[in-house]
Amino acid sequence: MGPSSGRSELVDGSLKFTTSPAFASLINGASSHVVEQDDLHNRSITHPATVIFPAALAVSQDVGANGKDFITACVVGYEVGCRAGQYLGRSHYENQKFHTTATAGVIGVAAATARLLGLDVDGTLSAMGTAGTQAAGLWQFLLDATHSKQVHPGKACFDGIFAAYTARDGLLGSRDILEGPRAMGAALTSGATNPDAIDQNLGIDFAIIRSSFKWHASCRHTHPSVDALLALMQKHGVAFDDIESVVTRCYRAAFSVLGLSGLGNTIHQSKFNMGFVLAVAARNGQAMITDFTQDSLRDPSLRDFQRRVTMEYDADIDEQFPEKWQGTVIVKCKSGQEFTESVSFAKGDPECPLTRSELETKPDAKSMELGK
Repeated sequence: MGPSSGRSELVDGSLKFTTSPAFASLINGASSHVVEQDDLHNRSITHPATVIFPAALAVSQDVGANGKDFITACVVGYEVGCRAGQYLGRSHYENQKFHTTATAGVIGVAAATARLLGLDVDGTLSAMGTAGTQAAGLWQFLLDATHSKQVHPGKACFDGIFAAYTARDGLLGSRDILEGPRAMGAALTSGATNPDAIDQNLGIDFAIIRSSFKWHASCRHTHPSVDALLALMQKHGVAFDDIESVVTRCYRAAFSVLGLSGLGNTIHQSKFNMGFVLAVAARNGQAMITDFTQDSLRDPSLRDFQRRVTMEYDADIDEQFPEKWQGTVIVKCKSGQEFTESVSFAKGDPECPLTRSELETKPDAKSMELGK
C-alpha cells in the first residue's frame, strides 16, 4: 500500500512511475476538488465524483479490470455513498458541520473497491465498516484559508481503498456501521437520520443519473443565486454598474458554509463568499475558473459590489432543501427600479442540464487556466 509500489497512475502524469492505488487515489481525489468544478448529488449533499472515480480508476488499474467492471464499480460507489449521505441527513451537514463528501464518500469508495476486488457480502460489509470508522471531514478550513477541503476527498479515497483491501485480507470491520447504536448515525448526527434512504427504490432510482454538473467554479450553494441574478440582468437589461444592492434569499445550509470565509482573501475562499461570486458573475456574465484570479481579488469594483450583497433566510426555500437547491435574488437599481428573479433548479441539475457544448467548455477553461 506504500507510495512507491503498484500499477496505478497519477492522472496528471507528474510521476514517471506507477504507484499504489491508495496513494494514486489520494492525489487524484484531492486534485479533483481544487477548482470547484466537480459534480453534486443534491439529496445527499455530496460531490461523489471526487471520491468514486479516482478510487475506482486506481483500483481498476491495479487489478486489471475492464471498462465494464470500472463503470459498474462507479455505479455501486455512487449508489452506496449517496445513500449513506442521505441517511446521515441535513443535521450531519448543517448542525454537526461535517463535509458529507468525505464522511459518506469513504463508504462509497469502500463499496466500489470491494466490487472491483470481488468481495462477498461479508467482505463488503467489513470494508464499509472499516471505512466508516475512519470517516472525517470538518469545515474549519474555511475560517483560516487552508487546504483541508482537498484533503477530504483524497483521504476518503485512500481510507476506502485501505478498508476494502484489508477486508480482502481478513480484517473484520463493523457490520452495522450506519445504524448501530455507536455507529455513524448515532455519533455524527444531531437530528433524525433517514433509514428509508438506505434501500428505498434501490435498483430503480440511481444516484449517478441524479447528479449535477457544476457550471460555475464556486461553491454550489452560490449557484442558484448566480443563475437567478444572470437571468434577471438579461431579462431586464440590467448592467453591473446599474446595481445598487442585491438581496439573495437562501436555505439554511448555505449560511452554514458561505458565512465562514469572511470577505474571501484567497481565490479558494472567495468562491465561498456569496457577495464576491455574485460580483464576478454580474460583471463578467459568468463565474468560470478563469474569472477567479489574484487580480479579481484586488479589484475595488468587485469588492464594492460584494459589500452590497445581503443573504436572507427563506423558510419556503429551506423546506425544499436538499431535494431542490433553490434561490431568489432581489436587485435594487441605482435608478430606483427593483427586480426579483427565482430559480428552482441550478444550471447543471438534471432538470436543467448542461448542453454538450457547455460540458466541453469546462475542461477547455481548466486547460487555459493550467496553461498560464
